[in-house]
Amino acid sequence: MINIQAGKFTLQLNHNYKADRDSVFQAWTKQEQLKQWWGPEGFTTTIDRMDVVEGGGYRFIMQAPNGANHTIGGKYIAIIPNEKLVFTWKWEHEGSSEEQKDTLVTIEFVEQGTGTELVITHENFSTKDEAENHKNGWSSSLEGSLKKYLEQHI
Repeated sequence: MINIQAGKFTLQLNHNYKADRDSVFQAWTKQEQLKQWWGPEGFTTTIDRMDVVEGGGYRFIMQAPNGANHTIGGKYIAIIPNEKLVFTWKWEHEGSSEEQKDTLVTIEFVEQGTGTELVITHENFSTKDEAENHKNGWSSSLEGSLKKYLEQHI
């Protein structure tokens, strides 16, 4: 779902997994786990930095099947184990003079019996197209890559 408020677009997605909250949270916060699933299906990810503490930074380089690199980075704002993860998100575009704006990602880990509902809110997009593009990437990552990872490792 994409909403607009105060001229900014917000994307919210919900996904359910047959894994406990601790396992899903660790898939997001343990470098050796995250690098195995991060990114849309078919992408591989190199983790340049991942300091999962409040104020700590991260930088991920995702390589598309066509060989193109897509780099994102940001800072962890809030970490509540097994409940919530909040971080900034900023694309790095090499050779571009255009200043990229930070967006904000909030991930909530909601216990659902023996499973977990993941609620992702990605906000502060300037345009609806930006939000739609991220919806496609997140959906592929969550419905494909993360789901497969959890099914195979949990």
